[in-house]
Amino acid sequence: MNRNSQITQLTRECDDLAARFWRLEASGRGQGYLEWLQKVKQVSEIIEQNRPKTFYFFGNELESANSNASRRSARKKVEKSREK
Repeated sequence: MNRNSQITQLTRECDDLAARFWRLEASGRGQGYLEWLQKVKQVSEIIEQNRPKTFYFFGNELESANSNASRRSARKKVEKSREK
């Protein structure tokens, strides 16, 4: 089973446990919550272990933000020169 299908399966199990939680009587909801929480932690750990180590989008976002900032400052300069 590849990681994506494993994560999909575990997420489906989380959904099933969440739905089951609401069908339980009040006295059983504590245990139902703990079962759901344990499954969510399991999925979270698998996702965390398989996260890429480099955040290549991060640099692109910064570049985009910087270029937007430079465009704004360029517009301000143009507006100031027009005022004169």
